[in-house]
Amino acid sequence: MPARDPLTNTVQVVESNQRRNLSKAIPLQQGEISNLSFWISQVSMIIATILGVYLAAQQGLRQAVVFEQLQSDKSNYYLRKSLQHELSDNLQLIKDFTEQIKGVGAHNIKRHALVLDTFVWESMKFSPATLETPSALLSESRKFYREVNDIHNKIQSSFYSTHHGTKLLLAQVEHMETAVLPMFEADTSELKQALADQDVEVD
Repeated sequence: MPARDPLTNTVQVVESNQRRNLSKAIPLQQGEISNLSFWISQVSMIIATILGVYLAAQQGLRQAVVFEQLQSDKSNYYLRKSLQHELSDNLQLIKDFTEQIKGVGAHNIKRHALVLDTFVWESMKFSPATLETPSALLSESRKFYREVNDIHNKIQSSFYSTHHGTKLLLAQVEHMETAVLPMFEADTSELKQALADQDVEVD
């Protein structure tokens, strides 16, 4: 028990305060330091793991998006190039047909039929890449097939004379060769270059 000062009649607390200060100044024991270091290292490892998983996921997502875009571009390239070739072949079929019906009378015209290739055009109905095709290319292709079939049917039914029908068919050929096919070529060339920039080759 602290001694009472005979002069001031107060308890001497100096010694007690010194003991408290001494106890506060005692450093952490070795075991406590090791335990604290362990938990700091564990927390650091957890943070590093979470950060690593997040960065890996972000990188993986970016690569997946790039891969998906490349696959889409390849599908679009092959689809549009195939349609371009089919249209080009059909133009030659129309030219051959107009040569065949020169001088043919109305009573013999049905012996000469114009049959266009439509495999690619029909297949596009079931392709998810079709709606990614520029609307101008789709519109021109649709009009070509519709109008050529209409002209051919009217020639067959003698609604159009062979001379007039031939003139209309060759006008379709000229429009496709001078306006539409160059549009296809420009579009597919742009797609091909975009793929080449990503080190993807297409035929």
